[in-house]
Amino acid sequence: MGAAGSFHSPGRDPVNQRADAFPVPLPPLLMRWIDRALGLAFVCALATPGMLALHHGQKNAERTAEIIRRRPNTTPVAPVSLAALERFPNTFDPWFADAWGGRERALRAHALASMELFGTSPAGFLFFGKARWVFSSALRSMESFTGAAPLSEAELRSWQRSLEDRRRWLQARGIDHIVVLVPHKSSIYPELLPNGLQRARGVSRREQLHVWMAEQSDVVMLDVAPALLAAKPSPGVLEGADTTLSNIYSPHGVHWSAVGAHAGYVAIAEYLHQHHRGPPPRPLDAFNVIKLPNSGDSWASRMLLDGVIHMSDLELRLKTPTLVTHRRAPDSTRKDVLSEHPNKSLPRVLLVHDSFGTDLRPLLELDASAMESRWRGWVEIDAVERLQPDIVIELYSEIVLETRRPYRRTEYLGEDDLRRFKNARVVHEVDLLKPLTFDSKPTQQTATIEDGAAHIVLLHGTSRLQIKPPPGGLPVDLPDGVELLLALDITAQAAGTIGVYPAISLAKMPSDGDIIPLEVGPDLGGPEGPMLIPLLPCPAETSVWLLLPPSVKEVLIHSVEFRLSDGVPRPR
Repeated sequence: MGAAGSFHSPGRDPVNQRADAFPVPLPPLLMRWIDRALGLAFVCALATPGMLALHHGQKNAERTAEIIRRRPNTTPVAPVSLAALERFPNTFDPWFADAWGGRERALRAHALASMELFGTSPAGFLFFGKARWVFSSALRSMESFTGAAPLSEAELRSWQRSLEDRRRWLQARGIDHIVVLVPHKSSIYPELLPNGLQRARGVSRREQLHVWMAEQSDVVMLDVAPALLAAKPSPGVLEGADTTLSNIYSPHGVHWSAVGAHAGYVAIAEYLHQHHRGPPPRPLDAFNVIKLPNSGDSWASRMLLDGVIHMSDLELRLKTPTLVTHRRAPDSTRKDVLSEHPNKSLPRVLLVHDSFGTDLRPLLELDASAMESRWRGWVEIDAVERLQPDIVIELYSEIVLETRRPYRRTEYLGEDDLRRFKNARVVHEVDLLKPLTFDSKPTQQTATIEDGAAHIVLLHGTSRLQIKPPPGGLPVDLPDGVELLLALDITAQAAGTIGVYPAISLAKMPSDGDIIPLEVGPDLGGPEGPMLIPLLPCPAETSVWLLLPPSVKEVLIHSVEFRLSDGVPRPR
């Protein structure tokens, strides 16, 4: 008997059997030609992106930057000196990363593979939920959804004081005021989130602020979430049905759809009906829901999946058109609209909004004799005085609770608060006789000292003036009721808005929500005294940056002070 593990049959030679298994070797000459061909193909594969970059590099770089939604990297310049040669790789590498040939196709192939094979998004802040709905985790929106990043009590009080200042100022002029925070898509469609996020749901910042304001303040916080949830298709309808015409939010974006905006409109129009002679809200069946060919608010292109995942944008068209007319309001941008209705008995409305207001405006203007919509993060006194509205509606996405500073504007303060602020103790005065310090980013301005004041001529780009903190830094951990103020006596040649931004550095430009807008002009400051800007508690080493746009032409800064209020709590 053969040994255990012997697998060859008796009478067969295992050695010859193994030799027969090898193929016949190719002739040496043919092998050399094959090696050369493979080497040439490898070199061509390496050279092709570079050759394409040489001929179409700038176009490729611009297209790549367009897809990724940023500015293209600077095109490198051939070095003409040894120092320039040393710096050349620092400009060439980022440019070539955008410019090499075929990058767009490679990025799109990677995006498709990420979605199909792993169910992931190539954009780090975007992720797929169920039914391939796209959600954003940017700006800690998921931390807010799960309750992992709640507002502190100091932040809640800051929001309360900021909103109460505006409400009191408007009430003193006989104007009503409501605030609407539009919920994140995740709060309306939590069942489409991944299971782990569904289980982790907590109290969002929006819900937290609603509870706080209901208990602590008389500011009207109109909650549109119940109306949105009521308008949403039932869970059974979501399974296997085409819900395109009934989606409350964009499946692939962050905004509400036209149908969702209608649900929000119903809640607001009902308030106008009850308090301001407005008509009853128009139901959804008073409109034709039109499916548009474009995808509207969609992250598909950001994920390089446009043409792969697609949705239709929606539009509501009133079945019985009304004679609403439109025109540009004074001192407005192309995003601002002034509408007028022939029925003058309807209320006059000032709508201050972010990007969520664009779908709401065409609906709300049907119920207003005059409505001015301003795409702003604050209520402008000039707009209020010009329109003389019956009500001011502030409507923002709840993301403002993460991105916006709830600062207090001096112009909205009552006499008691204003007197307390003006009598606040000066803790540091900036010496304007010393040279001014501007951020190193490319801007153009001239700055001189004239009669103890800083005279700045703005030529091009936003100038970023640094106001350094006092030695030892700014005071922190302030007691309740004590506020840190920036007293700024500044006039401008042309009326406009400058930005105030407290930060340790300007390593990156702040978002609009982080900047405190300050209206300036020839008639502000001076004899009326400095404008007072309450600042949120911040790290001791924080500087205050003045962002000066060229539209105000010239500014004259007479004095800059940091003050502390007297600590007397203000009555509610």
